[in-house]
Amino acid sequence: MEMYDVIIVGGGPMGLASAYECAVKEGKKVLVLERFSEFANVHSSSVGYSRQFRVSYSEKNLSDLALKTYVMWQNLKKEMNDDSLLQLTGCLWFGDASVESSEGNIDLAIQNLKALGEIEGKDYRVLEGKEAIMNSTEFAFISRAVVEIDNPKALFTVKGGTVNVPGLVYHYVEALKIPNVMLINNARVTKIDYSDEEYVEVKAVVDGNEETYRGNKIILTSGAYVNEVLCTLHPPVDFRINVIIYLWCSTYFAEKHKPLPSGTDPVTWPIWYFFGPKPKDGSTEAPKDHNDYYGFPCEPDRPQYLRVAPAYTSQKEFDFMLFPPEINKRPLDKNALKFTSNFVHKFMPDLDPSLKEKEESTCIAGFAQLNENVHEKDEGAGFVIDFLLPESKRIVVFTGGWAMKFVPMIGKILTDLAIRGKTEYQDLIEPMNIKRGVLVDEPDCPGNQLNPSKMNITQKAKSFFENFWC
Repeated sequence: MEMYDVIIVGGGPMGLASAYECAVKEGKKVLVLERFSEFANVHSSSVGYSRQFRVSYSEKNLSDLALKTYVMWQNLKKEMNDDSLLQLTGCLWFGDASVESSEGNIDLAIQNLKALGEIEGKDYRVLEGKEAIMNSTEFAFISRAVVEIDNPKALFTVKGGTVNVPGLVYHYVEALKIPNVMLINNARVTKIDYSDEEYVEVKAVVDGNEETYRGNKIILTSGAYVNEVLCTLHPPVDFRINVIIYLWCSTYFAEKHKPLPSGTDPVTWPIWYFFGPKPKDGSTEAPKDHNDYYGFPCEPDRPQYLRVAPAYTSQKEFDFMLFPPEINKRPLDKNALKFTSNFVHKFMPDLDPSLKEKEESTCIAGFAQLNENVHEKDEGAGFVIDFLLPESKRIVVFTGGWAMKFVPMIGKILTDLAIRGKTEYQDLIEPMNIKRGVLVDEPDCPGNQLNPSKMNITQKAKSFFENFWC
């Protein structure tokens, strides 16, 4: 039987980045098993064109990690000969600086950038007060959103932009068409047997046929499906990762006829995130507008459409625990989209706020969260990057969070852990360890049985705002 140095379960951007590092950079023999028919697909968290890259974080370790990842992006663009992989137009955070939102906090981000050696006036700029922000011609496409905030603040960082997800996946797949790599789609893993000390054996159903593979090390990059993969382990484990999975909606709005009212060019818009005043907590489960929104410049193939999205779910029916719902059981958060349309109508003069069904979409976003009996603040930002069984270094796992901005870094870290058993970035990922309180006792495997969130709406909002970042 053919033996692989590394078997990767999950062929999304994280799995492909890991394969690239293992096979192309390290020369290892690699097998990638992807459950669905395409790498990066509608079933996963990587659907769509754009994701945000930013270096602004409330957590210093994440800001540091992002700055180091920025260098990796520049190298990757050269390696793939494609500048579009990360389109740099800057990143604008603005709104209420006192708000601790799902994205973080403006003032804490500024502190971290300073501490990490970023230079004000060169690497970032800060605008304070309504007059300064609303008089900025650069941000006129969105700046009127601060009109209802008493003391608004804006942070603009040069190192920010749009990750081209389809382009990234395409280049990784092309780079992996080499003799020491096997890429297999439609491969649903049914058993991962790590009982033998000499190898790990993986069984998978590939196009209806059961196949068996052996490898020295395993990297699990199955995203929100991580607990389904844990159900295949032998000997079995009696835990699952405490992942809350959000059905995250998004849409595109058409620009108005040119010249645009703001006088700006959507090609050069920064990626942006608005920190709005929060609704008062209440016991009602009615849809809530959490007043956090984010957006992008226009995309090369669709210059007349701009993506704007809510950074929240409006009700708990869009939240699931441990296992993601099947794709035909993922309702669209219509209320969140309605709130988004209202935001565009009030504050984005260049866009037609009309909602169009064909522009609306949903994807899943999973975040590892602390158990209810753990009361410390989670510094892991919804990530898990660690050895699955700390007493063994044969299986490495990554799951949780919107991590597209970190793709080349996470591929490097997972490769380091699998091949060397350690990484030079250990201090930065230590808060993301698997033993911090994100495991739950769950000996049974319900398969695709849905596990709707049992948290009340206040608990849900608290967890969401502590753990989510886009």
